[in-house]
Amino acid sequence: MEKFYTNTLVIGAGVVGLAIAKEISAKNRETIILEKEAKIGQITSSRNSGVIHAGIYYQSNSLKSKFCVEGNKLLYDYAKKFNVPFINTKKIIVATDESQMEKIFEIKKQATANGVEGLDILNQKQVNQLEPLIKSSGGLHVPSTGIIDQHSLMQSYLGEFENNGGMVSYNSIVKRISMHNKKFEIEVIDNEKNKTKIICDYLINAAGIFASDIANNIDGLDKQYVPNTYLAKGNYFSLNKKLPINHLIYPVPEKISLGIHLTLEIDKSIKFGPDAEWVDDPYDYSVNENLKSKFCHSINKYLPDISEEMLSPSYAGIRPITSKEDRVKRDFMISTVENHKIENLFNLYGIESPGLTSSLAIANYVTERL
Repeated sequence: MEKFYTNTLVIGAGVVGLAIAKEISAKNRETIILEKEAKIGQITSSRNSGVIHAGIYYQSNSLKSKFCVEGNKLLYDYAKKFNVPFINTKKIIVATDESQMEKIFEIKKQATANGVEGLDILNQKQVNQLEPLIKSSGGLHVPSTGIIDQHSLMQSYLGEFENNGGMVSYNSIVKRISMHNKKFEIEVIDNEKNKTKIICDYLINAAGIFASDIANNIDGLDKQYVPNTYLAKGNYFSLNKKLPINHLIYPVPEKISLGIHLTLEIDKSIKFGPDAEWVDDPYDYSVNENLKSKFCHSINKYLPDISEEMLSPSYAGIRPITSKEDRVKRDFMISTVENHKIENLFNLYGIESPGLTSSLAIANYVTERL
């Protein structure tokens, strides 16, 4: 069995793992990323809505609220600096009837507490002036929301990482992690069943939906510090015609998701989603045609002229959830020595939305604690 040594090992080449690795390698630390897929960002990172979130809904003082608001600014600056395609589309959260306006005011209060700036309550006429096709009783205008080309973003992170001397090992499955002399020993197997051992001083588990599986393979890590990771599948449908809509349109949030919202691609084409359903298969990316009627029913509350015939199955993504309770109570979990008592080990759990937006803020947080 071949052996390699590196200062820092990151497991997972999704958007968060790449952001962390590029940040660490910029400090002249030798860093390797292990990725079980054949390319970067094949799981959750490339199967989301590509939205730059503002930090609206999350509980005050949560990691999500902190990292999202900070990450929003960092991401816009990064995209401008490295020419990553993005559009500051802005967003309108719409009340589909008068009774929801109370909820709109609550959302604004929470967002303001989180540090989101420039929010405006809109009446029905003001929404109509901005988006004539949208039916509402009013809404909340969010100027810091946008969209970004997540593939270009990850390629940019990867380019920086490789320029810093970093290396990604693809098709690399972690079988077991043990500790000897305060170093981590990671047994890895590739597609040809070749075994390799990597020894490192610092270990960062950014494996997304597989983060709990990785943690459960660490000898000496008390399982009470490893949460269950549940899989929430989100389906998307695309609209087969262009509409003159320029903002992202979100309904008032639901219990486990933000509702079926309207988002734009970089080319201004329109897609709807995601919904949320609990699944067991981490690779089931099929989109059920039968969901069209459910989608259409939700969409028609704010965009009445859409019919099922206008919708086509687009793609699905699966996000890691560490609690099946109310969506607003869910938070990122970054487990460190203070939690699990193992020095130089960082386990990242439940990095779902707004993980893309938060990626640079999370990278700063982890790097500062190395």
